[in-house]
Amino acid sequence: MNNTVLPPAEPTSEQLTGLSMVEWAAALRERRLTAVECLEQHLGRIAQANPRLNAVVTLNPLAREEAEAADAAAAEGRLLGPLHGVPFTVKDTLATKGLRTTAGSPLLGDYVPEQSATAVRRLQEAGAVLLGKGNCSEFAVETHSRNPLFGDTWNPWDTSLTPGGSTGGDSAAVASGMSAFGIGTDFGGSIRWPAHCTGIASLRPTPGLVPETGLLPYVPPADGSLPAPNSMSALHRLGTVAWLARSVEDLAVLLGILAGPDGVDPSTVPVPLGGPVDSLAGITAAWFEDEGTYPVRDDLVAAVRNAAEVLEGQGVPVTHGRPPGIERAATAFVALRTAEGMPEVVELATGREDELGANLGTSLLGATPGTVVQYRRAAAERDAIRARVLGFMEEHNILLLPVASVPASDPRIRSFTVSGKDIPWTELGSCCRAISILGCPVAVVPCGLSNEGLPVGIQVVGRPYRDREVLAVAAALERAFGRFSPPPLSSRRAD
Repeated sequence: MNNTVLPPAEPTSEQLTGLSMVEWAAALRERRLTAVECLEQHLGRIAQANPRLNAVVTLNPLAREEAEAADAAAAEGRLLGPLHGVPFTVKDTLATKGLRTTAGSPLLGDYVPEQSATAVRRLQEAGAVLLGKGNCSEFAVETHSRNPLFGDTWNPWDTSLTPGGSTGGDSAAVASGMSAFGIGTDFGGSIRWPAHCTGIASLRPTPGLVPETGLLPYVPPADGSLPAPNSMSALHRLGTVAWLARSVEDLAVLLGILAGPDGVDPSTVPVPLGGPVDSLAGITAAWFEDEGTYPVRDDLVAAVRNAAEVLEGQGVPVTHGRPPGIERAATAFVALRTAEGMPEVVELATGREDELGANLGTSLLGATPGTVVQYRRAAAERDAIRARVLGFMEEHNILLLPVASVPASDPRIRSFTVSGKDIPWTELGSCCRAISILGCPVAVVPCGLSNEGLPVGIQVVGRPYRDREVLAVAAALERAFGRFSPPPLSSRRAD
């Protein structure tokens, strides 16, 4: 951890956005400020930046009560947990007890869960203070965070650009200092693309480590309970709860808090995480320019190449080469997702189709879900690709590749030309989709700036359940390239 000094009672925006979650936690633990003071600083930042960014869409009216409870405990000499008093936001697809949870859809505009998602509950039990809900695309489908309930969220680096999607509200909140960290989800890149767009760090843990209980879409049960995630669903088998923060150290702390079965999600397994990996000894790596179907801009490829050279300089054997079969992976992901369809959303929308947003309504109502045979065929293709890539990873433990073909972009531009090839907006994240079907842990860490001066993140991919190894490599890159830096004032029009 760097030695950032806690800002004074009236901190500047730069001081607020530069502190990591771990640094806020240390300041609270050491009584250098109270939880209420910490909350007030973050609420002040929300008042300052949110009108331009539209990142936090629902504030928690009980946040002050939670902060006061933390201060009362501290006065008695007790800490509520490792995140005592630290404010955080939650993607609006994760249930929050007593706080509206909409998934960005009018279909759930009035839904107030009676229970919180397991991940949210564990964070609050660790002492964190729930600030509110981060904006997302409707039912987390699009790669830009906009929906018919709350509108668009914008990037603190440039408010004409996307902060990514579907966890864009939390990425904008964390990057602009409104929240110490954000909890969201990642299926096809919903945490990785936002981290890349806003210059922060993220972790998509190995699917199965963190329960997805309380993750929409689902049809809310009449008894107020949270349904068990469907173990046959591609969304739950390939996706996972994931998080965004300002340092790799933050990501590691959150992993330790969030991992482990909850007795509800049948896909969560009790795998020991092990202790932190303090050395890169024995780790090998491979890097490649793209996943094999859509090219990546040269300046973003250069960031991956530079990361590979950093690891080589630290004694890690690094090979330049793409794993066999991965060029089929993004297509396999789309085939599996398409064959499954979105049955929970269809059930929610039946008889209320006109309430869906235009983009989701068009794609959902015009789609024909696959048969069981087609779903099985898509799953078999996924398994075959995964076996080949994981075989490659026995010799090359870590994969380094881009997050996307371009940096954060204007969501109104629907096509990009890279290396002479047209790339539709919907295909910018093929590098993420290709990794999603592997069931691997993935960290995104910023490794420089693009030609326009925008952040560039790279994917650090590891073998299943080797999350600590991934974090060790990400931390080494963070030390070399520098931890998250707030967007420069000249670019950050949110202020």
